[in-house]
Amino acid sequence: MRPAEYDTLRALEDRHWWYAVLRNLVSMTLPSRLPPLARVLDAGCGTGGMLRFLTNEIPLLEASGIDVSEIAVRHCHDRGLPMVSMGSVNALPFADGEFDAVLSLDVLYHEAVDEEQALREMRRVLRPGGLLVLNLPAFEALRGSHDAAVGGVRRYRMCHVQRLLKVHSFDAVITHHWNAWLFLPLLARRQWSRWQSEEARAAVASDLHLPSPAWNRLLTVAGRIDALLCRLLRLPFGSSIYVVARRTATPLPDHGAR
Repeated sequence: MRPAEYDTLRALEDRHWWYAVLRNLVSMTLPSRLPPLARVLDAGCGTGGMLRFLTNEIPLLEASGIDVSEIAVRHCHDRGLPMVSMGSVNALPFADGEFDAVLSLDVLYHEAVDEEQALREMRRVLRPGGLLVLNLPAFEALRGSHDAAVGGVRRYRMCHVQRLLKVHSFDAVITHHWNAWLFLPLLARRQWSRWQSEEARAAVASDLHLPSPAWNRLLTVAGRIDALLCRLLRLPFGSSIYVVARRTATPLPDHGAR
């Protein structure tokens, strides 16, 4: 992920509608499924927006975070999150079964992440029955300049996500697409970005921009309705896939997920 993108993320994620929708999904997932004083790890926490939300808005959680970027960790510490340390999701520096839940939001698709090894590590640090919460960018057709700016090298289809969960001994609780209502405009934008010149692609930035306050509020409401409808109607498309799964007690033989 380009260094400037961490500064953009830190400046916008607490207010941006897309992150507000994702925080709402997480807030509907964790409290009813975790025991009191549950330990939660945000694996690949970025600049700490989700961790700040967890510590402020969901009581009785003991939250920790880890990120491979020194810039991201510094942003977390600057915003008052001393529980964040530097490290890779490919080799989590925690004991077996240490956490009741692991969140990893838009992390597995990054170029520095080995998705198989990262999932093995997340399973290892979860207690039996612990929760895994993932958010994953969907559909290779949506790849564009945004992915280049943030270091994203893979996008997911639901069938591949389900295979990954099965191979790594997770039982799916919730799996659904979201942000379906903006799928076609986003597809057009991303396809157009692929046709840019080499010089233009070298100067790309992510799609993260803050709309006006009125538009941001409207998009937040629309995004929450969209996420609910995606879950209820099982819509087969959207720009992201949201996953909640439980760690099984016994791992399956590792035959690979591909």
